[in-house]
Amino acid sequence: MGIKQKVLYRVYLLIKIVDFPLFDLLRVRLVQALLGKRSKNLLFRANIVFHGFENIVLGDDVSINHGCFVSGQGGLTIGDYVAIGHNTSIITTEHTFADAGTPIKYQPVEKRPVSIGSNVWIGANVTILGGVSIANNTIVAAGAVVTKSVEKEFTIIGGVPAKFIKDFSGSASVHAN
Repeated sequence: MGIKQKVLYRVYLLIKIVDFPLFDLLRVRLVQALLGKRSKNLLFRANIVFHGFENIVLGDDVSINHGCFVSGQGGLTIGDYVAIGHNTSIITTEHTFADAGTPIKYQPVEKRPVSIGSNVWIGANVTILGGVSIANNTIVAAGAVVTKSVEKEFTIIGGVPAKFIKDFSGSASVHAN
């Protein structure tokens, strides 16, 4: 990360806690500058923590709600028309644990990319672990822990760990309970 990016990131950290619409726009401009791409129609609410901007690719019309943790160190791609609910964590790294003589805390970290397709709705309090791909047109129910990829479109998943709940028609109106 160059000096300009470090300064921009520090400015982002200073304003990330302010929950006011004008600061939503300022956060978007800062993130666009850090990513080096001007995706259209973005919304970043307060208290979003980003790590590893250099490995994040955002599509257009992406909204990330309050209190999310977004890791890009292992690589993160988010498609178009994606809504990410409050307090969601997207994690692209994990500790290894192959050496029994070394505490896990001190073992190497493995980078594992995450790919989120287009037209995806991720509910509140979801955790998406590294190595996961989520197909286009997927709904992830609130509170889910996504440990495996979702390959089939028009699918609703949920639970801990997340599992198939049901299919939905792309033309049907879907409402969460």
